[in-house]
Amino acid sequence: KLSVIIGEAMGCPQEELDILHFSGHLHDIGKIGIRDDILLKSSGLTQEEYEIIKTHPTIGANIVGQLGLWDKERDIIRSHHEHFDGTGYPDGLKGEDIPVLSRILAVADVYDAMASGRAYRRKMDESTVVEMIRERSGHHFDSSVVDTLIRLYQMGKIPRISDH
Repeated sequence: KLSVIIGEAMGCPQEELDILHFSGHLHDIGKIGIRDDILLKSSGLTQEEYEIIKTHPTIGANIVGQLGLWDKERDIIRSHHEHFDGTGYPDGLKGEDIPVLSRILAVADVYDAMASGRAYRRKMDESTVVEMIRERSGHHFDSSVVDTLIRLYQMGKIPRISDH
């Protein structure tokens, strides 16, 4: 939902909003290929476990690719953990090489993850989450997407996140 709100504010056409809606729901489908003892671990991950977690975008893209017809959705799912500075995964894409819808989904995904409770930590205050995302603007995230999130937050247009 948040990725669609950001996409609307950034002027994405309806077709792209539909793609964001679909991709947003399925972006982490690849986690079904990750063992529960890693996904649900209440302490920090080892480097080996983190490398396993980093495979979920590729697994998800492969799953969606098997459904056919959804090349754009597959690419967005594959690229939602790429970082604007090129330090992300799975392909180390940088800047404009990352699909714009993946850049939008990345910000929405991190916002949701930090503002929601997890097995390994409590949920964070939404204003703190926005500030942490702002600090990563231009490095981890596309600054135009972050600027849009901040503007929407200041306008009260960001939906409240409930614990999953």
